[in-house]
Order: sequence, then structure tokens, then C-alpha cells
Amino acid sequence: MKEKKEIPSVDLVQVHKKDFGFQIVSNREVLLEADLNHNPFRPHRIRYYAILFILEGEGLHTVDFKTYPYRKGSIIFISKEQVHAFEKSWERKAYFLLFTEEFLEKGSLGSNLMQQLSLYNYHLYSPVINLKKDQLAVFSTLVKRIKEEFDAPDDLLTEEIIHSSLKIFLCMAERIRKENRQLSPRSKYHDEFKRFQKLLAQHICESRQVKFYADQLLISTKKLNRITQEMLDQPAKNYINDFLIIEIKRLLMNTSLTVKEIAHRSGFEETTNFVKYFKKYTGFKPSAFRDSYSLV
Repeated sequence: MKEKKEIPSVDLVQVHKKDFGFQIVSNREVLLEADLNHNPFRPHRIRYYAILFILEGEGLHTVDFKTYPYRKGSIIFISKEQVHAFEKSWERKAYFLLFTEEFLEKGSLGSNLMQQLSLYNYHLYSPVINLKKDQLAVFSTLVKRIKEEFDAPDDLLTEEIIHSSLKIFLCMAERIRKENRQLSPRSKYHDEFKRFQKLLAQHICESRQVKFYADQLLISTKKLNRITQEMLDQPAKNYINDFLIIEIKRLLMNTSLTVKEIAHRSGFEETTNFVKYFKKYTGFKPSAFRDSYSLV
């Protein structure tokens, strides 16, 4: 029997050649990458932000253990720390753009841009947008120009041109998402909800209690529930559980920690309670879920 391996974490600097916080690779390069140590067709956790831009073809892409259909003109946004996997397809024509937040935020025009984008708020919105024919032509020209610049010999302006083009790409995509009303109408609770998300990222393994987060936000539990109902159409407790389940899945797939160790890290004193909790929300015991995604 072959030894099972945990899901790898992939840093941008490990992926390809240039080293200023950005990479762009074609579908062919992704396919050929399978011959290296990193297999892009198996689930792996990324340490950077990414964009999968589909020029031709149809299929499925896996992000955080969910599959999303794509077609010609689809753009899939994958956030830092998410787990994803490519579908192996020679027919697909696509580009995969990878960048760090530090690269995007360079210069005054990029300052705090990542915080303003909805594109990577995967708890709130779908990671996929689908372009119309005229929009696809504009984005294709932009991305092909980025690729040409990236593949050309470096000069003093290479990084600046790519940096500016990436910001244009993201801003145009954000506008399209809003115009398509894929975003819920801006709520008066939007800023409070984002603060709630930030608190969850910091404390999810410490507390699953609505009151804990309401106290941190200096609001009542009733108001916190009102916020999540408007933004997500679900009570705060449900969202907290969803948030924690994703984090547990990532720990199961991206570390060699035992189930007991993950239980304690996730805030459970008793492993049996952790197992019951995970099975309640996923239908799997933690060990079975890990086995189902292990590399064999």
C-alpha cells in the first residue's frame, strides 16, 4: 500500500520563475506542472491570491471542497489559504494569475484595495463571475498583455506594467459583479459584518458563541443576528459553524495533526464531541473526510 500524504501548501515563490510577488501561467504550463513535485490536480492550499481566467472550454474547478462549473468567459477568484484543485483538461484554454497582497498594495493607488474588493470574500459571495462576449474580449486583451510582459526579459518597467494591469483587471471585475447584482445591495451593516468576519478569522478556534463576538463588536446578540440575516439570510450561529467547519477541513487536509490535536486546536476539550460536531455538519467523521481526500 502506498503511503498517504497530506495536502500540500504551495507558496508563490515555489511555483515559477520571477520573484516579485506575481506569476501568470497558461493552462499548458499548469498541465506540465504535474510532472514536478507539486500536482495541481490534487487539492492543495495556496499561500497567495489567485485568478483562473477561462478563454475556452467547460468543466469544474474545486475550491474549498466545493465544485464550481466554468465556461468560456468565466473568472474564478481563489483566496489566500483556500484549498483548490484543477480539473485535468488539455481542451481548456486558460490563464492562472497568482499574486501576493503585498504586490497588489504597492503604490498609493493600490493601498487597501484588497480590503475593498468583494471578489475574495468567499464566505459571502460566489468565487465565479461569467463575462459577456464583449467583456471577454476586453479582459482577454488585458491578460494576454500581462502574459507577454511577464514572459519578456525584465526591465525597470516590467513590474509596474504588470502591477497596473492587475489592478485594472480586478477593478473591472469588481464593477461587473456589482452591475450583475451578484452582490447583495450594500447594507448599512456591511462594515460591521466585515469586522465580524475579521474577528472570526482571529478567534474561531477559541469561541463558537454568538455572545462572544457580539461583545467584541460592542453590540447585542440580537443585532449580530440581524446583521447576518440581512447579509447571509441566516442566523449568526449558523455562520459561525460554517466558518469553523471550513477551517477544520483545511486542518484535516493540510496538516499531519491527529484528529485529537485538531479537536483541541479547534476549541473542543473532548475529541468525541469534536467528532460528533464535524459529522453533524458534514456527514463524515473527521478521519473519513481526511481519507476521502488523501493522496494515495
